Amino acid sequence: MRIAIALLIVTGCKPPAPPTVNEPPRLAAEEACTGVDVRSRIPVPQRPAADPYALQIAASMFAQRDGVMRPATMVCDLADRILALAATQGVEGGKRRLGGTAWVLPRVATAPSISGIAIEATSTGCVPGTPTCTWKLASPAMPSIDTVPNQWVATGGWVHGIDDMCRAVPDDTIAFCSTPTRMAYVELGCTTDAAGPVQLQLGIHDVSLDRRYDLDVEVPVARLHGTVDAQSTETRWQYRFTNTVATNGPYRSAVVSFDLGASPPSAALVIDGAREACVAFGIYRR
Repeated sequence: MRIAIALLIVTGCKPPAPPTVNEPPRLAAEEACTGVDVRSRIPVPQRPAADPYALQIAASMFAQRDGVMRPATMVCDLADRILALAATQGVEGGKRRLGGTAWVLPRVATAPSISGIAIEATSTGCVPGTPTCTWKLASPAMPSIDTVPNQWVATGGWVHGIDDMCRAVPDDTIAFCSTPTRMAYVELGCTTDAAGPVQLQLGIHDVSLDRRYDLDVEVPVARLHGTVDAQSTETRWQYRFTNTVATNGPYRSAVVSFDLGASPPSAALVIDGAREACVAFGIYRR
């Protein structure tokens, strides 16, 4: 017994060296801007009078379910999985009626793949004046999720059970794309010319890296700058970005495209020439 204790003491005095992580430098969560107000001319589609997918939210959002893109009202991007909600809330017979479906897309082998989790009718949902909406899920592993209302693209929330926060993006994010390996989001940049094109920024989160935060916003591993492609149309939007500053991360160029006219809609992310299809995406509609 004394020998065993002595061995523990000796080995405890020389812990193994921590593994070396080849991680790119982290940026500030958000860039400061003193530019002009561009909210009236954000380069995004108009919200149609009659939504073909009956989405009750401002953004056009979709996530893959059983290999097919399905309409979603919220997408929660996590390091090991993507959780999508298609929640409904209304009034029937004078009473609030809630329901819908949630599903999970795994990013790693240890995460579950679940094609359908019922959103329970006893959910609180969204109540005016409250900071979050609460949706009960028929899943012991994820009994509920609190989501953030009134975002341009609904991506913020907290998943109970696995106790993890969905990737927190800046409030002025107008679009996002989640692939099996990363999340990219388009936010408003710093536009100083009132008559010039609206400047945009692309933030990138590589899911293989540890998550870090600056206040409430997750810190990206790369930030690129650009504008909307001049050839974009009301149903097909493309945003182009470049990175000319070495300290802004490892990627030099990126293109994010959204085809809302396809059936079903689709989106893609191209980074330094390598294309990835988005398995979940959203784009704000004015």
